[in-house]
Amino acid sequence: MGKFQDEPIPSPNPATPVGESPSSINLNSHGGPSLNSTERYFDDDPTELHADDLPPLYSDLEQGPSEPINPLLPPGTNALKVRPFLQDKNKGIEYYLDHRLDTNPEFLAEHLAHLAVIPPRPHVHIRGVHSEQVRKSDGKSERREIVDFNLQIELTHLLYEDIQAQRPFLRENTTAGNFEKVRRGTVFPTRAPGFGGAGVAEEGTPSVEEWCSRYCRSRAGLKNFSFERQVEGWDFELLRGKLETLLRSTNYRGRLAVEFPVLNARVEIYNDCLTNRWRLTKWIEMIFVFTLMFVFTWPWLLLRTARWETVNARWHLSAVDTVGRKKYATLSEEQWYNMWARPIQKAALERRQGTLDQGDLNRAGLTPDPQGSFASAVQAGVDAMGVVNRSFGWGGDS
Repeated sequence: MGKFQDEPIPSPNPATPVGESPSSINLNSHGGPSLNSTERYFDDDPTELHADDLPPLYSDLEQGPSEPINPLLPPGTNALKVRPFLQDKNKGIEYYLDHRLDTNPEFLAEHLAHLAVIPPRPHVHIRGVHSEQVRKSDGKSERREIVDFNLQIELTHLLYEDIQAQRPFLRENTTAGNFEKVRRGTVFPTRAPGFGGAGVAEEGTPSVEEWCSRYCRSRAGLKNFSFERQVEGWDFELLRGKLETLLRSTNYRGRLAVEFPVLNARVEIYNDCLTNRWRLTKWIEMIFVFTLMFVFTWPWLLLRTARWETVNARWHLSAVDTVGRKKYATLSEEQWYNMWARPIQKAALERRQGTLDQGDLNRAGLTPDPQGSFASAVQAGVDAMGVVNRSFGWGGDS
């Protein structure tokens, strides 16, 4: 007789097929796997995983957002050590309050040097309006201003001779001349002592470091240091006349205004005290306006604040060389006008309101031509405007 063979005892923890969860196993099946089964199994005890195979720790992912890279700043430019206390985007003014800027002239000079690297944002602003007599629902009529077109074009890219390399054409820090009427730690504008201003005459013109030292040494209870980025090198009156003639040639009869505003141009540094914090806090300002207390407080602030308007950064669109020839950073006024005349005229006739950009140049048929220097300049301008858009942002809500 053959020996009796016991049936195999089922394991209390049966192996799980690959790709199948334990809960999916048939609970009514207590036997071992069929000999005809082709399923693969793995061991109950998995092998150790190497550190490289493990997912990253949460602490590795919880890093703060990195600072956005400004493509218009030179490589290696460090971030500002002081953040603005307030930014007025409508006026393009930044306000700073920090005790180090009031007491440390070296820190103030370093802060101004960094602010000088940040470019201003010159624009062309063209606006046409007319008035109409409108009848209201109550039967009365009133005169309303109707905006026919409102166009803006940015000129920031024209300040760079090589915008891809973040190389401005010409930028220089300047101080007020002795004959200029500016505030020199005073309430009202004045010339330098000995040049029409009160006091003992000075030798030469104070440097940026000297003005920073004078500001920090001042014992005035309220004081303000202004810094302005100026744009020079174009005949804006010539360009204004050309644009007005262009739009009048369309037989436009409304009121026309051509302006050249500069955004991101002004920085105001106030000494850190409670009064200056209040004057820069919007809701406190509104309380003083609604209660009419500004009638008393604004004259008091005007007469109590010592102001310095002696340091500027000049960004040039052109410069005159040693032999008297004028060299432009990118385009001359005439070249820019020839490039934008058709898109501006088209946008005005379409009653557009907004900013004209690279797309308007492309739609106007100004496509690059390898054999045409003007078309090449157009394409270079289009590419440069893209760099400016990446620097200051675009496509946000307004």
